[in-house]
Amino acid sequence: MNGGTSFETEIREQPTVWRAIAGSDRVQRLADAIGSGEVLLLGSGSSLSIAQVGALALRQRGIHAHALAATEARYDHAAYRRALVVAISQSGESRDLLDALDVLLPTQLVALTNTVESPLGARANVVIDIGAGQETAVPASKSVSASVALLLFAVASIGAAACDPFLLRVAADVTETWLASDGVDRVREAAERIARRRSIVYVGSGFGAPIANELALKLREAAYLSADGFAAGEFQHGSSAMLDASFAMVGIVDDATREVVRRPLEAAEIAESARFVIGDEFDGITGLGPRVPEAWKTLAWLITGQLIALFAGRARGIDSDAPRGLVKAIR
Repeated sequence: MNGGTSFETEIREQPTVWRAIAGSDRVQRLADAIGSGEVLLLGSGSSLSIAQVGALALRQRGIHAHALAATEARYDHAAYRRALVVAISQSGESRDLLDALDVLLPTQLVALTNTVESPLGARANVVIDIGAGQETAVPASKSVSASVALLLFAVASIGAAACDPFLLRVAADVTETWLASDGVDRVREAAERIARRRSIVYVGSGFGAPIANELALKLREAAYLSADGFAAGEFQHGSSAMLDASFAMVGIVDDATREVVRRPLEAAEIAESARFVIGDEFDGITGLGPRVPEAWKTLAWLITGQLIALFAGRARGIDSDAPRGLVKAIR
């Protein structure tokens, strides 16, 4: 079965989306809307992972920022009421997100969405079109990386001159070339091995932690596999007891987090779990994915994990364009 045709097409369209972001005024508009005060980033599913990436980037700049699951806002909103909220939603129609805004009552609402003409767009003070274009496969791809690119670029621009878009264009060019190379075949081979495992864990640290959550979600959506994402250091605090020869672990590795990610990968080796790496080479394991400028490594991690989900789904005979029981927007 060669399912997931739309999912694959949308994965491969991402470099074009990134180039459009590099040449637009949306980055500076988002930076101006966020400012340098305290901010809450709100989302569900993939949008929550995006919010976590954005909040970490802001905190690294010394800005107080939090990420909140829209589904939890009714129970956890007192500290965030009447804050500046960046609401993230591909469709702009998520009922969970709109209900969360009803209890948060933001003084300033910034919508980061792929659907400007939506209920979220109508409520927002500032609407930023992520510009991912039509996305029909249920597992989100273009809208995820476009939102991450916009947020990271905007955060880097806060309180500074507009950032040079050159490196984002380089990341797009390198990734586009890689997508036409045998690097994708190596990802397919890894995905087919992963598809035969009982459970899969993604581990990462820093920006790799929310990306691990997102890529595990993609495997659950597109391949119906039992998959979880962990902060690499936290995995050692109890969860490593799960590891055995039926598991696969995928480490998200870069120079900054190598030593933290090393520990669960070594535990997986001892337990005879299959091991794979996205990003830099680790302990003789060739890293999967394109090699892009450091500032845009998250985009390379995302596109690699999306392809793993696509190919694992195909290996299991699943049409990842329309996973069972799922819809594009929960209304």
